[in-house]
Amino acid sequence: MEDSRLYLMKDAPVKEGLLKLGIPSIIGLLMIGLYNFVDSYFVAQLGTLEMSALSVAFPLMMFMPGVGLLFGNGASALISELLGADKTNEAEIVLSSTLAYTFIFALASLSLLLFLPELLTALGASEQVLPYALDYSKILVLSFVFHIPSVALTNLVRAEGAAKLSASSQIVGSLINIILDPILIFTLDMGIAGAAIATAIAQLVSFIILFQDYFFGKNLLKISIKKVQIKSWIIKPIAYVGLPLFAINLFQSYSMTLTNVLAATYGDHVIASIGIVNRVLSMVILAITGFSRGYQTFASYNYGANNHNRLKEANQLAYKWSIGASVMVGALIILFTNPILHAFSDNAEVISIARKSLIANSIFFFTYAFQSIAIVYLLVIKKNVAGFIFSIARQGLVFIPLIYILNNLYKINGLIYIQVVADIVTSLILIIYMFYLFKKNKTSIEA
Repeated sequence: MEDSRLYLMKDAPVKEGLLKLGIPSIIGLLMIGLYNFVDSYFVAQLGTLEMSALSVAFPLMMFMPGVGLLFGNGASALISELLGADKTNEAEIVLSSTLAYTFIFALASLSLLLFLPELLTALGASEQVLPYALDYSKILVLSFVFHIPSVALTNLVRAEGAAKLSASSQIVGSLINIILDPILIFTLDMGIAGAAIATAIAQLVSFIILFQDYFFGKNLLKISIKKVQIKSWIIKPIAYVGLPLFAINLFQSYSMTLTNVLAATYGDHVIASIGIVNRVLSMVILAITGFSRGYQTFASYNYGANNHNRLKEANQLAYKWSIGASVMVGALIILFTNPILHAFSDNAEVISIARKSLIANSIFFFTYAFQSIAIVYLLVIKKNVAGFIFSIARQGLVFIPLIYILNNLYKINGLIYIQVVADIVTSLILIIYMFYLFKKNKTSIEA
């Protein structure tokens, strides 16, 4: 077990290591994107108000599991680094402690139920949309109890090279969600609440698949309550890597909320169109994220093992593959824009707005691929401040001031093209910094 899992990071050809760690992660996250996509498709058949409700709840769906990403990604990088340095006991302490932290936060997330109507209103729900958003979000919040730990576990098992297990849990969960959606929404006439229940059941199954692997001792590392510790040597490295990646989710949620609030002034159809575009693009975002997670595992292990040549080669390939793939996928989305959008809505106003935004974002989506790999690389080589700043730039430091400016100047068109403008500006700043880093530290980076 140990040799087969660590072989990919330690001894396999770099291309093989990246592919075998990255592809299962891509498939697993794409399946998550697929069931979000399918959720949107079936909910869209219910009407514009229901689709708007899904758009309003989407930031909440992104934010809370982000806590699982914080602990999962942060601990995964640390565990991979410790395994690379042949420190198995310390890796088990990190694993056990991280799971304990995650369960505590998962239980705390239930407090959202106490002020959920006010929260959804702040997220952009109108009086007409709020009842539907509540029906969906109540179930969503309850599912966080096992969804947050499940998100953490998908990353933790990947730390020891178990990318297939991580992907399998996501694939099975996604298939269950896709099967249950039409049954609960239409056959049992549960409406938008049926979509939430289908998602919750799928997330529970994914959690069980991951946790039972540790429970029956199939993994290289073992979980033990006795090894749970609250120590700075655990928390600080997790925070250094996890917080920047969590910040991406945090500001992604906030930027969606801000966009929904501004879009609400133009009508629910604008919120619905923006929600459709976000759902479609999230598929590509998840694919890039999946590859970057596989790359992060490989890079963290080899950084910990001082295998700098393997790290350098992996870095170059990661840029080339992720940017190339995003260009091709963007071209396909542009080619099939009309059938994609008509799958979600027949409303002419919704389609018109969504088409402009989807095409523009698809053209420049390669900038997100570049940002994703560059930020992970900065975190791997301990450029934590820079990694954090650029993590919150795309949909935070750059996005937030720009959306107010563009909305004031160009109204709806400002909202349509805000993400494109933010991506271009963020990428230009990041390129300048990476070249500065290359020159200063003589680090081989291909931007």
